[in-house]
Amino acid sequence: SYTKMIHAHNFAGLNAETFRTNHLDVYPQSTARDILLGRVDRRVIVLTSPQVNALKGLSDDEIEEARKRILAAIAESQGIGGEPILEIKPTVVQIASHHPDVAVRAAMMILERSGSMTCESGGTSPVTAIDLNLGCPQSIARKGGYGAFLHDDSPDTTYSVLSKLRSKLPQEIGVTAKIRLPPTQAHADAGKLGNMSKINGPQTMDERMRCLIDCGVDLITVHGRTRFDNKVTVGAADWDAVAQCVQSARDYSGDPHYPIFANGGIECHHDVNKCLDKTNASGVMSSESLLEVPGLFCPGKGEIASSCTAKDVLERQLGYADMYLDYATVIPPLSGSLGVRGGSFNVVRSHLFKFLHRYLEENHDLRSWLGDQELNTIKQARDLMTDLRSRYNKIDEEQLRLKNSWGDDSSWYRRHRRRNTEEPDEPIQLSIEERKQLAKLRIQKMKEQRMKKFVNTD
Repeated sequence: SYTKMIHAHNFAGLNAETFRTNHLDVYPQSTARDILLGRVDRRVIVLTSPQVNALKGLSDDEIEEARKRILAAIAESQGIGGEPILEIKPTVVQIASHHPDVAVRAAMMILERSGSMTCESGGTSPVTAIDLNLGCPQSIARKGGYGAFLHDDSPDTTYSVLSKLRSKLPQEIGVTAKIRLPPTQAHADAGKLGNMSKINGPQTMDERMRCLIDCGVDLITVHGRTRFDNKVTVGAADWDAVAQCVQSARDYSGDPHYPIFANGGIECHHDVNKCLDKTNASGVMSSESLLEVPGLFCPGKGEIASSCTAKDVLERQLGYADMYLDYATVIPPLSGSLGVRGGSFNVVRSHLFKFLHRYLEENHDLRSWLGDQELNTIKQARDLMTDLRSRYNKIDEEQLRLKNSWGDDSSWYRRHRRRNTEEPDEPIQLSIEERKQLAKLRIQKMKEQRMKKFVNTD
């Protein structure tokens, strides 16, 4: 798993202890595991004030019930009746930096604070790798001199940072890079690359892969879009270009298994194998869609909405939100840069907006309520969940299918993009009786709309 991105300059500052505390969990994963299993008191973790604020109004019994629900869900997923197996999995910390020495200083501090320099079996979970963010296309990355802007506009600086990380960090700690496709000559001709438009023009994909490998990077994740494919301008991910990157890296490195992950265009579980087949990548990374459907990589839990019943989609998304609230109840998230008082809950709020996106778009009052800063505790969030669930509980399958929330285009993932697909989706096969019922409901809805229009005219 990857952490949220950490600004190396802010993390490594002389008077940055508050920033470091709010941005990196340094307690051992083994401790988190023992808390979930009930072997140690959850209070062994010293919570920051924003984390404490997020838990206001919750009793010890409510927190304990949340812990038990988590264990029951894990045990069910593992198909066992007793205590579930909680694995300690590798963690990659992503940083942003355009200064080699600052990047190394921040990375070493992260390794030391997390116990990764002196880790023993069963102790503090090690950070497996440090990842350099070379893919962010947002304007904040332009201002900060990182992400895709650093790689596109200052490739020499980019490779200096990566080379120094690889030379200074312990060899057992990986150095990885998440990148985007390079801009095209058309972008340069249009003057979109600043000084790079006037000097040598953009790198080719092959040049980019060779430079990364020369830096000693251990793994590369390639997003199949350029930095200009962002938000409302986003299109389908270019998996052919990712495949070219995969082949180029393996040819140049001489390693037929050089690890390249593909990213972009992963909307549902079906897309995972499709992407692997198309790109020959070692693995697939998901970001946007995974925020809405955390079970995307699990067969049967991450399918596109139209291939499921409307009830199943509803229960799936409400279930994700409920389970996330349970985890946040047992170990509240760090606040990061989201505020001193309500920062921890602001992290929770952000995730709930994504899990529940398609239903909040139909319930604007609840969407406004969730966005209101007066709603700032997990207990209040559970009240909102109860309200939302009650609005759909009495709606049957046919009526749910008439709502926009069942549509594929209502997902968080599709708010800016089209699905990365080459063939149309297969239509859902309905029985004759189901088609009759849907037709009746559509006619009824049309009549109601006409009556409303008639009443308004009067």
